[in-house]
Amino acid sequence: MNIIQKGNKYTNSSSRDGHAPIAIVDHISSGTMSSMDAWFTSSGNEQSSAHFGVSKAGEIHQYVDIQRMAWANGLSVASIAKATAPLIKEQSPTNPNKYAVSIEHEGTDGTLTEAQFAATVWLHKYISAEVKRLYGKPIVLDERHVIGHFQVDPVRKPHCPGPKFPWSRLYAALKTKEDEDVKVDKAGTVVNGNRLADDSVLIEGRVYVPLAAVGEAIGAKVNWNNVTKTATLTTKGGNNHEQQMA
Repeated sequence: MNIIQKGNKYTNSSSRDGHAPIAIVDHISSGTMSSMDAWFTSSGNEQSSAHFGVSKAGEIHQYVDIQRMAWANGLSVASIAKATAPLIKEQSPTNPNKYAVSIEHEGTDGTLTEAQFAATVWLHKYISAEVKRLYGKPIVLDERHVIGHFQVDPVRKPHCPGPKFPWSRLYAALKTKEDEDVKVDKAGTVVNGNRLADDSVLIEGRVYVPLAAVGEAIGAKVNWNNVTKTATLTTKGGNNHEQQMA
């Protein structure tokens, strides 16, 4: 997978002060990927940042170098005592940002699309491998070292990364061997005799095709309702077909 560099001179980061990353903290953006990009590169943002963001389409954006500290999980010494993750308590009084790598996910409640889930599994493993390359020891990808923001800061962020975040599925996927990883490949798709552009993806044997690409192939119009997260495809005959997006 490709990692798209998005950070700029305004993106917040600090020195790790000699601390090696030992944890991955998962977050939810509570917004779109474009709004995440804009916020983490804004000259007016003096509050927060993250190392990575994963979009619903499965794109991975990087804002802060792994060797730098992102402003994602900062806590006062008093607040560290309220953390529910044992690792955070054990590292007290060290600021969790010093030893964590943070991943934001586009969305609101923790629900991940299949492409997004596959991308975040790959990203977790990539981070662990990069930490090993840079620091000599990988991040252990288990329940102790891969945690949610709610476990770091249960007072201010009691629901991040969301009630529907697929923890069990993520931990199971992180335990697989490299050759058993979730695979995302390009898929060839033909509709009405027309081969679609490279928009289709093959994830664990199932093909996912953008509805807009199908609509174009059959001469239909696609309308998107951002409130209900529903795409409506209208054919020339006036028939409507709705698709609820994950």
